[in-house]
Formats: sequence, C-alpha cells, structure tokens
Amino acid sequence: MPELTESQTAAMAAIARAAQEAAHDEKSNTGKKADWNDGAGKSGVLGFVEDRAPRGLVLRVFLYIAVGHVFAAFIYLLFTLGGEG
Repeated sequence: MPELTESQTAAMAAIARAAQEAAHDEKSNTGKKADWNDGAGKSGVLGFVEDRAPRGLVLRVFLYIAVGHVFAAFIYLLFTLGGEG
C-alpha cells in the first residue's frame, strides 16, 4: 500500500477530529435537534442519506426507457417490413 502524503494525512486527521467532535456534541445535546439539516427536515448525519431518488432523475430515466422502447419498436418494424420484401 503506498504511503500517504503529508497533506493527505493532515486531511484525514482533520476529518477524524471533526467526526469525534460531532459525536461528542450529539451525545452532550441529547434531546436537542442538530443545527444543520438536509433541507428536507431531517437533521443530523442521517439527514444526508436520501430516502428516494430525485424527481428529475426518475423522470429522465422513465423518458429514456420510453424513448428507447419506441426506438427499438421502430427498428423491429423496419426489419419486419424489410424481411417481407
């Protein structure tokens, strides 16, 4: 495994320190809501875990599937008509 650079080690130490402080703050503030949330009303670390896919993504996936099936049907029609002639 390659050695970490000094900046990588410092960044990892800062992340670990921030995680420890957040855990300590959550333990000492039992019963209180966290100061930050994900904008959807969920606070704390679990606020950043999404329950559902974003609406725009679902719409795009549905459209891609629908358009893909229409295109596949068109190609199938071309081969079917081309095979009869």
